[in-house]
Amino acid sequence: MSRTTTDDSARKLAIQCTAQEDLYFFSRFMFAERRGYKWLRGPHHKAICDALMRVVRGECTRLIINIPPRYSKTELAVVNFIAWSLGQFPDSEFIYTSYSARLAANYSWQARELVQHPAYRSVFPALHLREDSRAKDEWRTTDGGIVYAVGSGGTITGYGAGKHREAFGGAIIIDDPHKADEAKSDVIRQGVIDWFQNTLESRKNSPRTPIILIMQRLHESDLAGWLLAGKNGEQWEHVCCSAITDDGEALWP
Repeated sequence: MSRTTTDDSARKLAIQCTAQEDLYFFSRFMFAERRGYKWLRGPHHKAICDALMRVVRGECTRLIINIPPRYSKTELAVVNFIAWSLGQFPDSEFIYTSYSARLAANYSWQARELVQHPAYRSVFPALHLREDSRAKDEWRTTDGGIVYAVGSGGTITGYGAGKHREAFGGAIIIDDPHKADEAKSDVIRQGVIDWFQNTLESRKNSPRTPIILIMQRLHESDLAGWLLAGKNGEQWEHVCCSAITDDGEALWP
């Protein structure tokens, strides 16, 4: 075996091991492999990935990430996070929701496409999708994992998230539950909160099933504000990435 071949094998193994262990590195690697160029990164990307990894390690089960729009939040917290988590725990069960059912299905489909990419297979070769998993809003792994996508206010009967165990087994992920032009409506805003409280929260398969809310703030009494005020009786870890830093600089120019 030549030195070049040995070095190449060692490099591939190092990439595989690092991508398996670190969501931030995994996201950087997959972006370059899928797009063909390097990902332009900001400090908030690492902060988001670090918070999500705390969820997978079991250090946090209630997480709120507030961040302005167009900061790669869905790419990281939905597409890459679901794919990476399934690579770690192929039987994980996810419920993913956004204000639009079509939008939720689209990002669910992107996660499905990511786990089928050759570069992903080089990192997590053991993950396989069921042959009958062809729906954008619902797909499953051969190990019993599932990703179910639904719009805010949609039907979730028959679906659950997480596993009855100490180790990570999936999560409820809420991505921008409020439509921006409707957030000023007390009735519509409260409708989202009622749906969370009366429907979505009950879909945890275990009290320890993580709930992740990632959204731009739209109103003092939006879902993030309601939760941070302790209205559902739980303590939430809060990661807030403001558009303007404490030094007066733009976080993501």
